[in-house]
Amino acid sequence: MHNRAFTLIELIVVLVVLAVLAAFALPRFADLQRQSRIETLNGVAGAMRSTIAVVQSKARVQGLSPSASNPVSGGNQTGYLVETEAGVSEVDWRNLCPESQAELADTLAMPDHIGLALSGGLQQQVTNQSTWVGYDLTTCVVIYDSFACTVTVVDAGC
Repeated sequence: MHNRAFTLIELIVVLVVLAVLAAFALPRFADLQRQSRIETLNGVAGAMRSTIAVVQSKARVQGLSPSASNPVSGGNQTGYLVETEAGVSEVDWRNLCPESQAELADTLAMPDHIGLALSGGLQQQVTNQSTWVGYDLTTCVVIYDSFACTVTVVDAGC
């Protein structure tokens, strides 16, 4: 009767092959979370840019145009409300971009426009001027500035 077993050399060869595979595969898998976070931020940024384009287009169709100074007196900005499929949006008089967080009742904030669902560690912070959406609100974030009408992706800390 013969006992069949692996020899020490066969076991070492298998371990070396596994070590080589792990050396090449592990860094690729380790970077997947970073890549996933960056792509999520790019998707959020794209949704914000699309929202800006839709709201600006609707504002122009309504006859609104950017102004050098606030044309509204007494805080009555009803002329700067734009209806989209998502709801009513207050636009900034400087650039017709949707306000990050509107002052008027029943108007949408930027996260409402893009249907943002906070999951997987995604966070948000919204002020009148800016919306931050990210995993770390300083180094892995999308920043929407409604006064400047800019969308910036910061991915250094993802």
